[in-house]
Amino acid sequence: DDGGSSTKTNHVYNAKETYSVQDIGIVTPKRIRTGFLNRGQMGYVIAGLRDTKQAQSGMTIVQQKELPKVLNMALPIMEEEGDEKSVLYASVHPMEGDGFDDLSNAVDRLALNDSGLEVHRTSGAASSADGGPFLGPGLRVGFQGLLHVEVFRQRLLDEFGLDAIVTPPKVPYIITYLASKSKPRAADAPDTEVVEDLSKWPSYGHRFKVQEPMVNVRIMAPVTYAGNVMELIKRKRGKDLNTKPIDETTWLFSSNMPWGEVVTDFHDELKNTTAGYASFDISDADPPHQEANLSKVDIMLNGDIVDPLAFVCHKDDAQAQARVVCKKLHEVLPRQQFVTVIQAKADGKIVASERIKAYRKNVLVTGGSKSVGGGDITRKKKLLEKQKKGKKRQQTSGKVSLSQAAFNSVISRS
Repeated sequence: DDGGSSTKTNHVYNAKETYSVQDIGIVTPKRIRTGFLNRGQMGYVIAGLRDTKQAQSGMTIVQQKELPKVLNMALPIMEEEGDEKSVLYASVHPMEGDGFDDLSNAVDRLALNDSGLEVHRTSGAASSADGGPFLGPGLRVGFQGLLHVEVFRQRLLDEFGLDAIVTPPKVPYIITYLASKSKPRAADAPDTEVVEDLSKWPSYGHRFKVQEPMVNVRIMAPVTYAGNVMELIKRKRGKDLNTKPIDETTWLFSSNMPWGEVVTDFHDELKNTTAGYASFDISDADPPHQEANLSKVDIMLNGDIVDPLAFVCHKDDAQAQARVVCKKLHEVLPRQQFVTVIQAKADGKIVASERIKAYRKNVLVTGGSKSVGGGDITRKKKLLEKQKKGKKRQQTSGKVSLSQAAFNSVISRS
């Protein structure tokens, strides 16, 4: 307004809501309560907001008495938080089963000064954000890239002391269903749908085509690592590879690659193959989607499918990548009192399997080295059979705990 000041006795208006001002002052950088703000000063306003999401970056607030004048002025229009589209989505779960409320509050506070976060609360057992029996409830969060995910996890740990589990990034696939006599679809069901949550991927037996999102990747690397870079692009199913020399020591590589290959471990592999000297950026490809022969690989622990560990890959690579994931899970999952069976299932059949042996107590020995039964084989067999039944019962009811390392094994499958 013309006076260039606001007092705490007024109400403020942000083009959507009216709030009462409870406190006002300047930042020096400490907060000093002044009761007014002059034009050009950097200060703070404490208003009666009911939700932290109501405070958005770029929000313009005015005194309620000056509202008629402001409505006729050409004020700059800032993009709303929802207008910034997230690049990738992942589910975020607390490490502790009862820490969901603390995680939710911490994410809301981070979203105040990180407009790139897009937080959704989902419910229902069909959603992967629910986590099922292995992870518990969680949040579906949109990020601006893989680096944003790492910064997010580190800020949660540093600022709030929360260690969260972030599932592998989700990629939207376009599923087009084909006519099928064995598994006909409902008459009102759409022929095409976008599947981002792999728990909604068509089950085995349906006839469908898959289109995956594509991106244009540009890589700048020393010419001495040209062979490694081209081999990496080929392994990641890159197409239309072009090379261009920048100078005597540096080349520029460009290729169209599936977004699902880039969003996982491409950055880490590129740094490893070029000793850290390479850098890359991405842009939208033309066309943005391309048909591909893909398969969904489900990971099962003791016969139960763990939806957050599922991944999609090319059908020719499904068995090899499934074996890598099962082997890595065998190394990172903790040993239990019961046998843990790790299996990978693709296209309706088991393509990889690992077993984690159970801790075992020698029930034939009591009190040091004294043997049970005085050599009677029937009693020994009875004790072993009783132990075997107990282990089998534990295997059906026992719970396997998952850590961030388990999900990293799915992210890095090479």
